Amino acid sequence: MDMRIVVLAACGLLLTGCAGGSTSTNAPTDASTAVPVVAAPSPTNGWCADPELNDKQVTFASQGGYLAAYLLGDARAKVALVVAPQSGADACSWLEWAKRQAAVGYRVLAFDFSGEGRSVRGITGTFTASGDVEAAAAYVREQGAVGVVLVGASRGGTAVLVAAARLTPPAAGVVSVSGVAEYMHESAVQAAPRLTVPVLFLVAADDSRAADDARTMYDATPGGRRTLSVVPGRGHGRALLTVGADGSAEASAAIAAFLTANAKPA
Repeated sequence: MDMRIVVLAACGLLLTGCAGGSTSTNAPTDASTAVPVVAAPSPTNGWCADPELNDKQVTFASQGGYLAAYLLGDARAKVALVVAPQSGADACSWLEWAKRQAAVGYRVLAFDFSGEGRSVRGITGTFTASGDVEAAAAYVREQGAVGVVLVGASRGGTAVLVAAARLTPPAAGVVSVSGVAEYMHESAVQAAPRLTVPVLFLVAADDSRAADDARTMYDATPGGRRTLSVVPGRGHGRALLTVGADGSAEASAAIAAFLTANAKPA
């Protein structure tokens, strides 16, 4: 047997001896399970090159592994934003936007997907990006959130739509920023007809594939609680919310209006 697997399995059963950091109570602890459990990552000083995050790092179980994240905002806030990054990016890509949302009263959890950044992927089993989103939503509920809004960029936008279609309790809303119809065997366009919560599809007019997919997913989503916001420029994903970029003012205003209408901070 590969000794690395033996060590990881042992760490999973003795988490307090193998890693620091805050962990969710939904970590598997049944010694009879045949699925090895990996160890949670330890906090890292200066994560995202920001010392202010040193005491805001958390970890929680997801799909046999652990996700690393930072959690901003007042612990008494009852509405949390769960933020999923795009391909090639991690939680740090959302940091400035997350700080702005925390400043207006939201709790904000931004995480690295399984096996990326500081997150640790499970040894066995099937991984889905939407499964990580669901784990993140469960974690913020454990921390006291009553309302949860799922926000994702590009790949993350696809993942939050798929997760929102099956999340229980339902999300207060979902925001897909440049999400595409399908990514890594998950189909947001197939999930769209099952969406029963408020949805914002946000995309740049000249981001051709994402703009076409946003219109397709919007058309597939039941009417009444759906919004399609097409803003100027060609920004994609998180870049669309970069201050000063083409369309960023309109994109930020669209998200603010959506949150105000469906999930005011409390």
